[in-house]
Amino acid sequence: MNILHLEMMQTVAATGSLQQAAQQLFKTQSAISMALKKLEQEAGFALFDRSGYRLKLTAHGQQYLRQAEEVLRQHQRLQTLAGRLREGAEPHITLCYDHTCDAGLWLQHIDTLQTDFPATEIRIEGESQLRSLRRVNEGEVDLAICPWLPLFRQYGDFETTPIAPFELIVVIADSLVKRIGTRPTTRQQLLNLTMLLPQNLDVGISVDAILRLPSKRRIQANDVTTQRELLLAGMGWGIIPKHMVRPYLDGGQLHEISIPGFVQQVNLEVHMIRSAARTLGPAAQSLWQQALNHCG
Repeated sequence: MNILHLEMMQTVAATGSLQQAAQQLFKTQSAISMALKKLEQEAGFALFDRSGYRLKLTAHGQQYLRQAEEVLRQHQRLQTLAGRLREGAEPHITLCYDHTCDAGLWLQHIDTLQTDFPATEIRIEGESQLRSLRRVNEGEVDLAICPWLPLFRQYGDFETTPIAPFELIVVIADSLVKRIGTRPTTRQQLLNLTMLLPQNLDVGISVDAILRLPSKRRIQANDVTTQRELLLAGMGWGIIPKHMVRPYLDGGQLHEISIPGFVQQVNLEVHMIRSAARTLGPAAQSLWQQALNHCG
């Protein structure tokens, strides 16, 4: 058994075809077939059912593959770590945050990071529509902070730790309340008004599927800052992070709405996120450890 044999098994399981696996791995079909037979000989049982048109994992093969994939992840981490150790601290790290979060959440960690790793350049980038999740998954950034829901795990192999609360509230502009003559207190009153909401999220999640609000009158914005400006202009009502509108609530330009059983405040968490498949360099690992210690 070696890493290449496990990679071959993983690819065949994903494609169901020796030919497609050979094309992806730039190997011959016979080489892949021999590797699978060698794995099966060492395991002592069949990994694939070859009776059909496509190769399918046996029940034992499915269990074997789960462990094999963990070995492959560990191997990738080990390779990354070896490279990091050869090079020393990273020349730069890239930190990402979703625009719905407070970028200041990075600040409590960065001061220590600059002291401990003065030669490492720190890049901080903002994203909308949860693109930060995709960038972590694709290795474009080292760490990210964004609102977290458990369902996001299906979009990547993530490790996360909570770092701050995240409150979503329903608001309406004082100017709109004055224009319609009353603050909405029922479901129907609210649905008669335009709803302001974000566009579908970059990770492929439909906002409608999450909110499940039947309002037909709606304006979609591709970032939360634009949504806030539309709210302040009295263009409709919407759900928005509380920290982004707190001054306007205190000043009376916006009002919070709560209609039990329909729309009301939602309490979530902001998480720091990393890829579980990649090893962080010393500087990024230090920042991650700070977050874990803060959480603990």
